[in-house]
Amino acid sequence: MIPRVFHRLSFFALLLGLIACGTKTMHGQGNLQFNQVLFLETAQASNVLLGTVPANKVWKITAAGTTASSYFNCGFSFNGQNQAAVVVGNLALYNDSYRRVNSIDNIWLPAGTPVTALNCGYYRWLSIIEFNILP
Repeated sequence: MIPRVFHRLSFFALLLGLIACGTKTMHGQGNLQFNQVLFLETAQASNVLLGTVPANKVWKITAAGTTASSYFNCGFSFNGQNQAAVVVGNLALYNDSYRRVNSIDNIWLPAGTPVTALNCGYYRWLSIIEFNILP
């Protein structure tokens, strides 16, 4: 007859083995390696495709800006359908009050994501860090 302690030890060993195997295969998209810094810009009045995140890369948008003045602002789209995801400018009307919208938090974009500067008629830009996805 096998002692009860042995059953518990073998159960915990099996459990630890499964956890170790699971963490090895359950990682998200791999490790990230710095590749380059990008500065995408335009002054065209129409919608402009600034770029698309390449395969096996991710982009981290660290800053965005525009020279829009007064009550104007400019938008950027990340879905290819020209719907503003980020709006930057000096002032924006929001529920009958004004607020500053000239900074953004970090935004991560996966491979294949189109980045479009939406129609606003002012100079606008994005500062981006590009990373390689390593297995």
